[in-house]
Amino acid sequence: MKLRELVRGLEYAWIYGLRSAEDWEIGGISYDSRNAEKGDIFVCLTGDADDGHRYIREVCGERGVKVLVVEKLVLDGREIPFPAETVVLLVKDGREALAHMSAAYFGYPAEKLKVIGITGTKGKTTTACLLWGMLEDTGHRTGLIGTLGIRIGEKEVPIKNTTPQSFTIQKYFAKMVEEGCEYAVMEVSSQGIKQKRIEGIPFLAGVFTNFGEDHIGPGEHASIGEYRYCKSCLFRQCRIGIGNLDDIQWSYMFRRATCEKYGFSCLSETVTGEGLGEDHVLRAKQIRFQTAEEGPETTFIAGGEEFTLHMPGLFNVYNSLAALQVLDCLGIGCAAGKEYLKKAQVKGRMERILLKKKIVCYIDYAHNAMSLENVLNTLRIYSPRRILLVFGCGGNRAKSRRLEMGRTAARLADFTVVTSDNPRFEEPEKIIEDILTGMKEASPAWDAKSSCRVIPDRAKAVAYAVKEAKPFDVVLIVGKGHETYQEIQGVRYPMDDHELVERAESNRW
Repeated sequence: MKLRELVRGLEYAWIYGLRSAEDWEIGGISYDSRNAEKGDIFVCLTGDADDGHRYIREVCGERGVKVLVVEKLVLDGREIPFPAETVVLLVKDGREALAHMSAAYFGYPAEKLKVIGITGTKGKTTTACLLWGMLEDTGHRTGLIGTLGIRIGEKEVPIKNTTPQSFTIQKYFAKMVEEGCEYAVMEVSSQGIKQKRIEGIPFLAGVFTNFGEDHIGPGEHASIGEYRYCKSCLFRQCRIGIGNLDDIQWSYMFRRATCEKYGFSCLSETVTGEGLGEDHVLRAKQIRFQTAEEGPETTFIAGGEEFTLHMPGLFNVYNSLAALQVLDCLGIGCAAGKEYLKKAQVKGRMERILLKKKIVCYIDYAHNAMSLENVLNTLRIYSPRRILLVFGCGGNRAKSRRLEMGRTAARLADFTVVTSDNPRFEEPEKIIEDILTGMKEASPAWDAKSSCRVIPDRAKAVAYAVKEAKPFDVVLIVGKGHETYQEIQGVRYPMDDHELVERAESNRW
C-alpha cells in the first residue's frame, strides 16, 4: 500500500523528508521496535512505562524503517535527531493514528462486519461468549475477541489484553471477513477505549453490563470519573445501545449518545430507562433458582419464552438477558437463543463439571474477596449439602487481598483447601500464611482442623477436594479460571484447573 493511501484522512504535519515519498510502498505497520521490519511505517507511542520515541535510532538504523509517525519533536529536553532519508509525520495522538492507519492497511474490514461491543465492570466475558455462541448456533458465522482470546470458527488465538491493540483488532477483523463471518463480537475494556484501540470502528451495537469501582490507579485510570467516562464513550460509536436498566449508571452511559436505546432488567416493570418504551425493554420474570438432576439450574421467562440456564446466579441471568436483547435488536429474536442457553458454558466463568455421585464442580476466575463472596453466596441459593472451596492468592500482589479472601472463605465456605495460585516471585508458603491469618481473623469460633486443610501443590489440592466430596456437595475452585498455566519465578508452567478436576475424578475411580 502506498504511503498516501495509508495516511489518507489522517490529520498530520509532514515534518521531514521528501514529499515524493507519498508514493513509497509501505510493507507493514509496527509500533514495537522489536517487531519493526524494513519497509514498515513505525508509530511512536508514548506509554506509562516506555516511550517509542526512544527507539527511533534503532528502528531506522538496525531495522531499516524509513517512515516514522511521531507525537513529539523533543525528547528529554532535546530535539530528536531524525536520521537522513527518513520521512517523519507529526500527529497529535499516535494511538489514534495507529487505529486509523491499521483500518486502512487491512481495507477497513470492520465496515464489512456487523460489530458488537460489550463493556462493563463485570460480565463482559460471559456476555460476549454467550452472544457469540447464540449467533453461531443460529447459523450466523461470528468472530470473537476478548479475555479468552480471539476465536474464528475452530481457530483460537490467545491474547494478552481483553481489548488488544488496534492493529491486532483490524488484523483479525480482516481474517474474519476472509472466513466469511457476518458478525464480530468483542469485549471493550475501559483501557481499550482510553488508549484509542477501538477508534474508528463503526459498532452496530454496544452493550453495557454493569458498573463498579475497579481499575483505578497508576497505569489504569486516574479516578472513578475517568473510568466511567471512558466506558460511556463506546455508545457514541454505536447505532444501537443496550444497557442494564437496574444499574444506577445506565442513564450516564447513554447521556451523550445518539444511538437507538434498549434495555434489560430483572426488576419490576416499574423500572424503566429514561425515554425507553416498554417495547425496548427485555425483562426477566419468574426467576427460579433450583437444583435439578444435573445440579443447580436457573429458569426465567423473558419475551414470552421460558429459558433454562445451568450457569448459576442472578448475575448470569443479567448476562443472558444482555445477549438475548442483542439477538432481538438484530431481528433474530430472543427465542432463537433458547436452545444454546441450555448448554452454555464459558471457560473459567462458573464453568460446570459434573462428577459422579451427584457432585458438581465449578471453576471460576474469582480472585478477590468481592468476587469470591459473590460466587459463594450465589451457590448458597441452591442449598448444597456443603461447599468445598479450593483457592490460593497470587504473588506480588497486595497482602490485604489475601487477608480479605481468607476472611471470606472462613465465613462462607464449609471446608477450604488453601493452595497456590500464581506465586510469581514470592514463596507459596508466605502467601498461604497470610491467607490463614485472614481466616483466623474471621471468627473466634473458626477451627482450622475441622474447616481447613493446607495443600500447596494445586493438583494435589484439587484431587483432595474431589476425593472428599460427597453426594450433593459442590466443589468450587477459584482464582485461575480460564488460565492454562501457573507462574512461578517468572516461568509459566502448564496447568489447567479443568484438567486437574478431570484427572482427579478419573483417579478417584
